[in-house]
Amino acid sequence: MSVLTDAIKVLLESADKLKHSDFSLQQRKALEAFSADTRLIEIIKEGRSTLYRVRNRSALESYFQQLHPLNESNLPADLPNRGRNVGLNRNSKKGKSSHQSLYLLMKAWADGVIWQDDQNTLTVSNATQQFGAAALQISLDQKWSCNRPVLLVENQALFDCCDWLDASFNGCLIYYAGQIPDLLLQWFSSHQRSQHVLLFPDYDGVGLSNYVRLAQAIHSDTTLEFYWMTNWQDKLVRFGDAEIWMNTRIQFENAFEKLRTLGLSNDQFKELAHMSQFHGKALEQESIWL
Repeated sequence: MSVLTDAIKVLLESADKLKHSDFSLQQRKALEAFSADTRLIEIIKEGRSTLYRVRNRSALESYFQQLHPLNESNLPADLPNRGRNVGLNRNSKKGKSSHQSLYLLMKAWADGVIWQDDQNTLTVSNATQQFGAAALQISLDQKWSCNRPVLLVENQALFDCCDWLDASFNGCLIYYAGQIPDLLLQWFSSHQRSQHVLLFPDYDGVGLSNYVRLAQAIHSDTTLEFYWMTNWQDKLVRFGDAEIWMNTRIQFENAFEKLRTLGLSNDQFKELAHMSQFHGKALEQESIWL
């Protein structure tokens, strides 16, 4: 709900006048503007007190119902969040809009890569050979885990064309776009998904922020690593981009400070921070092919 409709709901639920202190500052401002526009509520001064009263209850209820056609009691408990938001707020993105599940898109880089829970087995190697990739619907109550290292890549180009991967890597490649979804972070936190997880993001503020978020979330029994390109220092100087650095510099510096606080700022991160700041450049994943 909005600030205004939250305040209107409080008024409709009360049979009496309500005091100034029953509303937040933002709600009081919204009610004052709404009263001037519609005269459906009345704001009364009594001595030093300010009171709020419904003038036309049926009209106000009609107004509220136009904005919020249904209430929670009208909706089934298992309704998806975005469908629930349409019923409550006429807008799928107002209210709790996160999805209850997401889909891992992945490839195996060797034979024998499987994901397994208490009852099921997904042989990612076979799916990759037959269909090019495998997909797994995940939610927090599942215990899926992989028998091999897991490498998350931020860019679809690196997921599509895997010739950059070292031949010794025998694990599972997972694609994510831009920001690691909160649900995926919670999923990695709730259970050991692999003994070894690597993250290969862009070497910029967004990428470093994602590494920090994953480091804070990852299950305690899991080893987490940042994926370092061979000769990344030379690539940063030659192929780094100044505009990307400027656009993500504050995120980078904040993330680096969090790495220091977490005790994760090793010599390579320190070198990355120094070189990025000195040259004013950020490096994208695609430079791995250069």
